[in-house]
Amino acid sequence: MLAQAINVGSPGSGTGLFFRKSGILVVSCIALFLSACMPIGNQEINTTLFKSKEDMKMRAAELKPGMSKEAVFEQISIAPENFSHMSTPEVQMSIYGNSMVQGSPEQLEQFKQRLMSYEGYSLPYREIKSSGSLGFGTMKVNKSGYDLKLVLIFEKDHLLRASVDGNQEVNQDENQYLWNALLRKSTGVGF
Repeated sequence: MLAQAINVGSPGSGTGLFFRKSGILVVSCIALFLSACMPIGNQEINTTLFKSKEDMKMRAAELKPGMSKEAVFEQISIAPENFSHMSTPEVQMSIYGNSMVQGSPEQLEQFKQRLMSYEGYSLPYREIKSSGSLGFGTMKVNKSGYDLKLVLIFEKDHLLRASVDGNQEVNQDENQYLWNALLRKSTGVGF
């Protein structure tokens, strides 16, 4: 009887070995899947208005100070409705590079009057591709591309300056916790 019990038990131990090897294979496949690179999403803003960032720069370079507002928008072949109207502080930052102004009260009043005569328009142009790789509980995200804006400043309906501002090259790596990323994707709100 004892020999029969051993014989009956030995086929069962082969099945256990199969499940252990299968478990190792499944865990290995999951680990490989979690470390794979995958596209996460792209950010594209106004990419249909320009062929490339070089096209944007070339069109901006063709604009000359003193051109009328109508001639500027006709030259770049983009309707003014596509642009955002810039606030006075944004115009000041674009022209002077800072928001701090010092001087006597008379000088400050003159500066304010001159600044109020400016009218600014900006058009964002962004193409950023994101890819990520998963780790255990985290996700490493790589973002590459560019984030630019075309800025047009007018004084009394004539072009004062045209420039392309922003990041010519974006190349960022960031680590995100997987749980927060999943919540953002599923609910649209990051916690």
